Amino acid sequence: MNLDLSQHKVSPLVMVFLKNGQKILTLKRAAHKQIFPNKLSGFGGKIEPGEDIFTAVHREFTEETGLTITDLKFRGNFIVFMGNGFINILYIFVGTQFTGSLKQNPDEGVISWMDIAGFLNHPDRVDHIGYYLTQVFQDNPDLYVGIANRENGTIVDYTDNRQHFQDRKPK
Repeated sequence: MNLDLSQHKVSPLVMVFLKNGQKILTLKRAAHKQIFPNKLSGFGGKIEPGEDIFTAVHREFTEETGLTITDLKFRGNFIVFMGNGFINILYIFVGTQFTGSLKQNPDEGVISWMDIAGFLNHPDRVDHIGYYLTQVFQDNPDLYVGIANRENGTIVDYTDNRQHFQDRKPK
């Protein structure tokens, strides 16, 4: 395989999920959003120039929800070859504790708490979340790293590092 990366732009992004027991805070993205309109997602966006990933994830989450996560944990990366000249690198975070009040009628879309299982099985969920959410929600999980190839809006190939850790665990 000959992969010419010089023809791609790399976009660093953050994604955060707030979990409360068996519930997850979700965003049904507004119809006017360019990326994943009308789809259910977590919260996040682009890392801005000069930001580190922790600053970006706190900023994005607070901008979109009005809340502040107080126990943010980095859980892994999801890398997607987008098929349009971009490679997205998603830094994934999880939190369970927060302060503040939810925004009413945010521009981003509709915010609501959902059962995790219902969210994972929802037909309008952003597709890539299903590849990693269960793993990043595990107690004391191994670091998640997944890579996917997206063509014409659909993930056509995927792998992750689960086997790497499985092969290295003591027998």
